Amino acid sequence: MLSNITLFRTATTTAIRRTMATEKAHRPPLDLYGLNARYANATYIAASKSKSLEKVETELLAIKATAEKSKPFASFLENPLISRDLKSKQVEELLKGQTTPVTMNLMTTLAGNARLNSITGIVDSYVMQMKAKRGEVEATIISADPLNKSQE
Repeated sequence: MLSNITLFRTATTTAIRRTMATEKAHRPPLDLYGLNARYANATYIAASKSKSLEKVETELLAIKATAEKSKPFASFLENPLISRDLKSKQVEELLKGQTTPVTMNLMTTLAGNARLNSITGIVDSYVMQMKAKRGEVEATIISADPLNKSQE
């Protein structure tokens, strides 16, 4: 008969192994560092757990495109004079029913932390994670001779 200590140790070890395996499955493929990467990594993990990685990527790219094309929206994101609470409420009203909970959580967190002006860098970091997950590698080809049609 096993002692209580042995049973506890076995149960604890099993629980830790299961937790680590689960966490490993959701871990971002790249080790990125910095403020933008911190938000992007957290978003990646949350999206992975909710099985919405591609959907979140699409939504974040749409938000980035809107910020780049719309001066009023970009001004809203960058304006430090608008209170954090007001920005959070406005972001929630703007995105309610149009985005996944993961994207909504990221945007309201950024608004609450006065980091909405960093959305472009955060989206770029998230896209890098997604490209690494898909096995995509960006490459620049420099050639002394012009490429023909079949080489392009």
